[in-house]
Amino acid sequence: MNRRQFLRQVEGLSAGALAAGAAGAALPLGGCIGFHYVTSTLAGNRLVIRRAEFGAGRFVLVDAPGEPLPLYVYRQDDGSFSAVSTRCMHRGCQVEPAAGHLVCPCHGSEYTNDGGVVKGPTQEPLRRFPVFVEGDEILIEIRAPGSTRER
Repeated sequence: MNRRQFLRQVEGLSAGALAAGAAGAALPLGGCIGFHYVTSTLAGNRLVIRRAEFGAGRFVLVDAPGEPLPLYVYRQDDGSFSAVSTRCMHRGCQVEPAAGHLVCPCHGSEYTNDGGVVKGPTQEPLRRFPVFVEGDEILIEIRAPGSTRER
């Protein structure tokens, strides 16, 4: 079971517990519910996300071929988008959105929404992916042009 499948299962269990009146049991799972995964297609070396999939939220998570953890795609205040790996550069744990930035739950490293370091122990920014917008599509470059392997 991958992380995406796990989160969907947790969402279902949480919703079922709430419906059964066991709200106290569902509270610890509440943080997972806010993570919005979107589907994408692969066109050459780019992931394609329809803007409609992004919705009104500030961020989404998307699985990318060759990446062990999802990408975090963030809508900036100016309407542009950034995409970063959710793999912490300190020890490889998955960073999570929290109060306007990204936090590593393993050792407390913090990052800006576009991957810059806010607080250590990490010394390196998150891996960034170029993002382009064409019409109603958000395109994320996942490999260098002409490359046959993942970066």
